[in-house]
Amino acid sequence: MKSFYLSSASAQSILLTAMFLSLVLSLFLLLASFGRQHGKWKGYLHFFVFLFLFILLSVLLEAFSKIGKGLEYKTWLPLPVWLLWSILFAADCLTIWELAELQRMGKQTLSSDSIKQALDMLPDGICYFAPSGSVKLCNRQMDSLFRTISRSDLQTLAELQAALSNCDAGSSVTQVSRERQTYLFPDGKVWRYRQNEVKASDGVLYTEAVFSDVTELYHKNLELKAQIRKLKSISSELKWLSDNALALTREKEVLSAKTKLHDDMGAGLIAIRHILNHNGTEKTENAMNLFRQAVSAIKYDNACPQGHSELDEFLHDAGAIGVKVNLSGDLPGQADLRGVVILAMRECLTNSVRHAGAATLYITVEKKEDSISVRITNDGRPPETEIIPRGGLRNLYRHVLDLGGTMEIQSKPSFALTVVLPAIKESTE
Repeated sequence: MKSFYLSSASAQSILLTAMFLSLVLSLFLLLASFGRQHGKWKGYLHFFVFLFLFILLSVLLEAFSKIGKGLEYKTWLPLPVWLLWSILFAADCLTIWELAELQRMGKQTLSSDSIKQALDMLPDGICYFAPSGSVKLCNRQMDSLFRTISRSDLQTLAELQAALSNCDAGSSVTQVSRERQTYLFPDGKVWRYRQNEVKASDGVLYTEAVFSDVTELYHKNLELKAQIRKLKSISSELKWLSDNALALTREKEVLSAKTKLHDDMGAGLIAIRHILNHNGTEKTENAMNLFRQAVSAIKYDNACPQGHSELDEFLHDAGAIGVKVNLSGDLPGQADLRGVVILAMRECLTNSVRHAGAATLYITVEKKEDSISVRITNDGRPPETEIIPRGGLRNLYRHVLDLGGTMEIQSKPSFALTVVLPAIKESTE
């Protein structure tokens, strides 16, 4: 095959044009790989390819220009055309391969632009300040938030701190919490600001400022506070209902006792009529005894003066239903403790009459340095089964727990209720 010098002008022009394009491509590869961590030998290879193509093009171009003018020329490269095309094709393949490799590495390598782009995509506002206080790196969210606060661009850390400290006076941003550094913006979003120092790989300390979106958490907190207030209101209503339930229970028990007295008196009056018309029998004698007891109870109830203490009222109610109270010890002076003790005594009085048929109630009060113990028993029938707190006993247990005390119920061999309450020290001036 003919050499370049003996080939036609059109073949020479096509070869030179292709060689020029390869040289441009090699130059682009050399510039693209400049400054990248790509290996020294590859950098040298790119340079030598470019230099080789440049020299080859220069030699052939000089000969081509002289051939066209009919001047003498030197055959520096007496190579066949196919070999020149092969060299050019190999150089182009190597250049294209290296360009593709650089593009692939560029996608996997972090650059300053890629870091800034990734930072701008974050939903939080982030900014890094140099040790001098100037902005080193700031994303769009931080620029937008700062512009809302101060209507200016963020330049230094001092500007950001001054804007946050004066946000209530100089902007539409409201500081929700000073301790948590939480701010309410005009669009309804709530942002929390935090600031800390980060150390770079070269040992330089940078200041990191971050705004985090806590809008949902803020509204959930408001809902929780509203629910707490509602629960407190419901708790107060339940306590009022519970206290009224105690009063209603007491009135019910008193009414039941008075109804029983009324029935006994009715039976006594019928017995008197029967005695007047006929001779007395055993049934009429029993009815007369119930009549006498009822009259005595009514007399005792009418004889009791009004306006006495809770203990006097309890003793009066016990006497009205025919139960003797044997009280040992003094009741606590504090109103809360005294009220719970009276409540326990009344509950045991009611249950001992209703379920055990007791005639005497034994109450023992012991005071210690840090607690007050109350034990209540009776002389009635022992419980047939284990006593499970319900109704009045359950309500009593709740009041004991509210004061931090404990309550124990004994069913065998006889009934006993023990309530232990913590002693409250009275303040002395």
